[in-house]
Amino acid sequence: MVMTASRDDLVVRTGDGVLRGQRENNLLVFRGIPYAAPPVEALRFQPPLPFKWDGTREATADGPIAPQGRSRLAHIMGDFERKQSEDCLTLNLWTPAADNGKRPVIVWIHGGAYSSGAGSLPWYSGETFAANGDMVAVAINYRLGALGFLYMPGISGGNLGLLDQQAALRWVRDNIAAFGGDPANVTVVGQSAGGGSIAAHMAMQPKGGLFRRAILQSAPFGRISRAPKDAQRIGGRFLEVLGLKPEEAARLKTLPFEKFLAAQGELGRLEKKFADAAAPFGPVIDGTVIPGDIAASLKAGAGGDIDVMIGTTREEMAAFYGADKEVQNAAEEQVLDVFRRFFKDDARAYYDDVRRTRASGSSAAILGELYSDQVFRLGSLRFAEWRAPTKKPAYVFQFDWQSPSGFESCHCLEIPFVFDNFSRWPDAPMLRGAKADETAGLAKAMHAAWIAFARSGDPNHAGMPRWPVYGPKDRMTMRFDTVIGPVSDLAGLGWRKPWPE
Repeated sequence: MVMTASRDDLVVRTGDGVLRGQRENNLLVFRGIPYAAPPVEALRFQPPLPFKWDGTREATADGPIAPQGRSRLAHIMGDFERKQSEDCLTLNLWTPAADNGKRPVIVWIHGGAYSSGAGSLPWYSGETFAANGDMVAVAINYRLGALGFLYMPGISGGNLGLLDQQAALRWVRDNIAAFGGDPANVTVVGQSAGGGSIAAHMAMQPKGGLFRRAILQSAPFGRISRAPKDAQRIGGRFLEVLGLKPEEAARLKTLPFEKFLAAQGELGRLEKKFADAAAPFGPVIDGTVIPGDIAASLKAGAGGDIDVMIGTTREEMAAFYGADKEVQNAAEEQVLDVFRRFFKDDARAYYDDVRRTRASGSSAAILGELYSDQVFRLGSLRFAEWRAPTKKPAYVFQFDWQSPSGFESCHCLEIPFVFDNFSRWPDAPMLRGAKADETAGLAKAMHAAWIAFARSGDPNHAGMPRWPVYGPKDRMTMRFDTVIGPVSDLAGLGWRKPWPE
């Protein structure tokens, strides 16, 4: 519900121009704020540039979202339709008051495999954080797919979506005080591709930093970036799908984005392997924006001054395999072939190790365990272990609550609990049949933990058991389920067959 207020009370002057927002449920809300120049026409495939405007800009409506196809996870999260445009570099902002309050700031970076999603979707409304945490909440859009991550030297340098995110964070640093926020207390929160983006930013964060704390949810460490040679191969295949010869690559600068979307969908199908449908476009180790291996940089201490909270869901891959008949119907030998990709001659031993952990011996369960480990869980835990001996050890969580509609504890399932905003998810199949009292209690504990961490770097609060930091000996992990509490070595690293680095 939009509440009326004096229009003069809703005007805020930023370094780029004057904005007029609106009151929504006792919060001051600004929508569609441009944090960089529209990357259109001659600015397609260019890094984001500053943007200023004359007069007072109305900030009462969401901006268009980045061009994208249908989400791969619409079957669990629900579908959405929004106006799409390359003029998409905007953010939304919620604040209790545009005063000198110096409130903590939380910035949400959405997921979607670097190919779909938007910070302006109702799922990611910052209203609950602003209202319940007395903080300023921001959610950003950034370029996706080929427009954001094509790596083709001479045409696109790649990593434009990451540069967009950095531009948004610089905008927050330079302007958030005018909205009652503290630029010295910024927490970035990201899920999936958003979490992977945060890992990249930690590895490449400039001196002085753009954020103080980081919460990484289901960060895909197993697919954190591509090598330049592989990224160039993807770019060449993209040209082929578009029917262009290498010498015609310059036409990419002027083709309608709708042609890009169709080609991206086809390219994704061509690149798909059995049980592995990694998105074709994403961060690349280009030597400039990302100078080297992200995980190696983090292991060496990059981002060591940042408070970290990190975790995954129990069955990340159930979101993908729940709709993949090929995986569900796979024979054991097909599954073993996947294990051979990672373990070579030791494939059977690792297969048996996984099989013993799963009550169901189905192909989807065994492959789901394998790829949940490879893509999400093991990289996250290694990151936590690297930080254990430092002055800022990590807080680790695992979300175990099971979807009543058969998707287990799948990728994305924790998001409505983190935001505590189930009314924003009316059509999410993954929540169908959930018990309201159960979800409300779990969301209250999680939402408050995220707020506490953003305020102080410590997620502990009176509404849940004490959450200790993660160490390599006890591996204490906060389990979020129908029972909430810390568990030692929840991932079983102490007794499972160790994975090769």
